[in-house]
Amino acid sequence: MKCKHSCREVRGGTCASITPVALFRASLFILLLLPPGGPRTASAQRQPAGREETRARARLAVSQNLADDLFLGTLNAELQYAVRRNWTLAGGARYNNWTWRARRDDQFEARQKTFFVGARWWPWYTYSGWWAGGKLQYQEYNRGGLSGPETEEGDAFGFSLGGGYAVQVNSWLNVDFGLFGWGGMTRYVTYACPYCGQRTDEGTKAFVLPDEVRVSVQFIF
Repeated sequence: MKCKHSCREVRGGTCASITPVALFRASLFILLLLPPGGPRTASAQRQPAGREETRARARLAVSQNLADDLFLGTLNAELQYAVRRNWTLAGGARYNNWTWRARRDDQFEARQKTFFVGARWWPWYTYSGWWAGGKLQYQEYNRGGLSGPETEEGDAFGFSLGGGYAVQVNSWLNVDFGLFGWGGMTRYVTYACPYCGQRTDEGTKAFVLPDEVRVSVQFIF
């Protein structure tokens, strides 16, 4: 038997035409068998990471404390490295070698060379939100004329504790706020005035003092 249709298949010598309606029904049946949402490609399965996940993968951060810069031009830098999702190790230094109104009755200074190592704990993710930290710190200092004529210089070693909050500006920039206080032992010498050189006391003593106010810019890599 000869089919009148151009598109056909032969079954047992008979002719079965494939009409547009048959093609539509077959396509609908196949679509119903597919899982919801259609076939998924590898690229569709990969979703962009959220900001918290990005911060969890971030490792290195470099900070510059603007509050130290404004306090008599104290140069400073801090480096942090994430070792776990909630922990960073830190190390840094502060430096000030300036004397203001030198050789005058109102001379003042807050010179220092400070070096520290420590750690921070972040309850949520590293470089995100609240944090608490501690550090071991050594400081060579000479300060005087700030609240009176007496000057003290010495070498101090101790432990600093503090906490704060990191405000996320974007994925690579934070503004980091914090407060630290520290205590330990110092070997010191005191002078009657900032430049006269007249000793009034010396020895070793314990101390508890404010350490650092942080309003820092933090770059994250």
